[in-house]
Amino acid sequence: MNREDSQALLVATFNRGKVREIQQYFQRLPFRLLDLASLPGIQPSPEDGSSFEENACQKALYYSAQTEGLVLADDSGLAVDALNGEPGIHSGRYLRDSATDEERCRAILWRLRDVPKDRRSARFVCCVALAQHGGILQACHGIVEGRIGLELQGTNGFGYDPIFILPSLGKTLAELSPGEKLQISHRGQALQTMERYLRQALRDRPGESLR
Repeated sequence: MNREDSQALLVATFNRGKVREIQQYFQRLPFRLLDLASLPGIQPSPEDGSSFEENACQKALYYSAQTEGLVLADDSGLAVDALNGEPGIHSGRYLRDSATDEERCRAILWRLRDVPKDRRSARFVCCVALAQHGGILQACHGIVEGRIGLELQGTNGFGYDPIFILPSLGKTLAELSPGEKLQISHRGQALQTMERYLRQALRDRPGESLR
């Protein structure tokens, strides 16, 4: 299908790397993905929920009130057991809004500098929410267990990927190819579930609003 003729789906992010990643999951769907740069002057959504799902739904509803089409929003983060679940829902704003991914990774490593390998367990958690016309259509979840390494490893991915080791592979998420990450990551799990929902919804209601 010609992407220019496909339906627009707004991804509630300015992060083009995230949009490219989502596009890989939705490539079989008739959607043309846009990011928030397509809404000039848009004010960022508040994110004051107490869980990943509350934040994802809050963002999806906020932006769906400002556009006619479908809106996809996610909230995800890293929960480190030795840090009592931090940075958790504050993962994207950890340290400060202007901090780089590398700075955030190094801050985690510094806080864990005296924590032994067997106590560095952590998990990535994600919720993806889909909204249209001011209502939530679906929320999907994903989680992947791992541990925090001793240094940054790998150049793929983004966020905390370079310090998050998958014990079964002995690699960080940042050392995986995009195809490998598609099958494993927390966001991948949630997006795969969302992709199945959208495919079924499009079959059930061809040419109609999903709401």
